[in-house]
Amino acid sequence: MRRLIDWPRDLRWQSREPLTGPRTAGSGSSEGLTGFMQSFASPFGCWRWSFAFPPLKGEAFRRYRGAVLALHGGANAVRVPFCDPDGLGWAGLGVVLGGLRPQDGAPWTNGRPWSNGRNWRLGRPVAPLALPALRGDVVVALADVAWGHRLGLGDMLGFAPFHFGLYFVTEALGEGRYRVWPPLRRALAVGDVATLTPVLAMRLEGEGGASAGRGAVSADGLTMTLAEIEDADIRDFYQ
Repeated sequence: MRRLIDWPRDLRWQSREPLTGPRTAGSGSSEGLTGFMQSFASPFGCWRWSFAFPPLKGEAFRRYRGAVLALHGGANAVRVPFCDPDGLGWAGLGVVLGGLRPQDGAPWTNGRPWSNGRNWRLGRPVAPLALPALRGDVVVALADVAWGHRLGLGDMLGFAPFHFGLYFVTEALGEGRYRVWPPLRRALAVGDVATLTPVLAMRLEGEGGASAGRGAVSADGLTMTLAEIEDADIRDFYQ
């Protein structure tokens, strides 16, 4: 059985780039009797992303090297968390900081931190679904909770719990309804939630999908190309 591993906790990318976007199958056009040109297209396709990393050494390089080895040239998969550095700010998320600095976190209700002196880490709230949706649907409806009615063109989102998928809003239809790409990888039920920290299951794009060279001082120019494995396939073929 193929394995599904976790992304190394402290391994951070320097830049990332989507290598595939919406493509079409059976696209074309036809002319009607009145001379009107009717175009048609069926969107499809899976995500492919390229990740570049800063110079790594010590523990960071060991974790990177271990992840590359564990992926076995594409035989295994890894959970890849996505967070949008250009996403909604705290106010847009509906989070009231009350004078707190996000980097400092939040204490317990009695104003005290954990026993190690550290506060709770601030997280992005989730938005409940307003309506269920089927696998393959391209329109989702969110409740007016937190940021559920505040997304716009180009915003990134995913769903939870137990949902592998990364989606972008391609049209805001109003009142919390959004057209997304790609089509839903799994059906959504009332009780599921939308999240701004989606997770994809991905594999190396072949044996040449990652570099792992190490220089005298550090490992420089490291890159990794990963391809999406759809939610249903992860459940059927990975453990």
